[in-house]
Amino acid sequence: MSNKIQLATRRNIIDAFSISRISWYGKIDQPSFLGRLFDLSNFESYDHRYKTAAEDIYKHTVLNDDWPEEWVFTDPRFNILHAPDKMFLDFLCMTIHPAVRSDEKELTTLFEIYQNNLERDGFMLIPSGDISGELIYQPATIKISDLVAEIATPVTTSTTTTTTTVKPENKQALVIGCSAYIHSNPLINPINDANDMESKLQSLGFSVLKKIDPTQKELKIVIDEFGDKLKGADVGLFYFAGHGVQVKGLNYLVPTDANITSERIVEYDCVEAARVLAHMEDTRVTIKILVLDACRNNPFERSWGRGIKQRGLATMNAPKGSLIAYSTAPGTTASDGEGKNGLYTEALLNHISGKGAPVNTMFQKVRLEVMQKSKEEQIPWESTSLTADFYFNQ
Repeated sequence: MSNKIQLATRRNIIDAFSISRISWYGKIDQPSFLGRLFDLSNFESYDHRYKTAAEDIYKHTVLNDDWPEEWVFTDPRFNILHAPDKMFLDFLCMTIHPAVRSDEKELTTLFEIYQNNLERDGFMLIPSGDISGELIYQPATIKISDLVAEIATPVTTSTTTTTTTVKPENKQALVIGCSAYIHSNPLINPINDANDMESKLQSLGFSVLKKIDPTQKELKIVIDEFGDKLKGADVGLFYFAGHGVQVKGLNYLVPTDANITSERIVEYDCVEAARVLAHMEDTRVTIKILVLDACRNNPFERSWGRGIKQRGLATMNAPKGSLIAYSTAPGTTASDGEGKNGLYTEALLNHISGKGAPVNTMFQKVRLEVMQKSKEEQIPWESTSLTADFYFNQ
């Protein structure tokens, strides 16, 4: 029987391990993890010195540590990438089992990734019990109602012909660029990034609201104005280039007048990124996209004291029908770039108008370009719960 979980879904999930730098085997070693799913004594060894896979795997992953961590996904003995759906799902459930993983942040990140990707193929992970109060999960099937956009409406019919008027998509965007920071070093590229994104989005049919170098008050006002424009929209896109910081797991956009002398000042001088998502959810826009090229080094970090080590942005939960794109992986920082545009926005501009590319595929191309140009020091990241395909240029 053919698998229902698509290869693209599997690749997205598997790629997430390397992008997030979270090991699939958690706090135990790889042979112990696989031994919870398979009888390794019944699998052949690929090393002629050993009789079974148990010895083989222990030698190369524990003693020598000379296999790449992703070996298990394509090894013919397990071949997780192409395994039957049940085996693939059991593998995922084991990665978040209490005996395998206890780090709360890792559990949350992986669970979000699994749910967001599996949902499109009709699966989800649900609690099946607990061990000492820690949940264990099992796979379940779900029924996803097709989300069909109402793009055509019939008009007046004469006695001889019927004409159909195609309703154009209402696509709204808010573009922010913050360069001229008053209390920290200015950034070179965000103004160029914002101007070029405005032009690109307009060429793709978006109505664009743009604000350059806003103060905190101006940023809040323009976000609320954007919220009004989202009423009745099919697609809403928010783009921000500038400084961003995270505090206690919350992401904040840093306006140009922010003077963040301590961590506790952040909420008074900055604007929480979730403010934009709240407007999108309130207006029930179908496709919600946030692009945050805001993971540059925290310019105020030195004045916050030794205990603050929160680099980059934190992972945000993507509400239903949304995609949140980060210029680099959670907890890491991005380059402002050496050319006209930031490294991430340059790649985004190169690929966003690609004809016939679904939005997820487009962002994968962006990721590959940034990884190549940064020699894998910067790895863009997306958190998604889109329930329908979206194309910037179909």
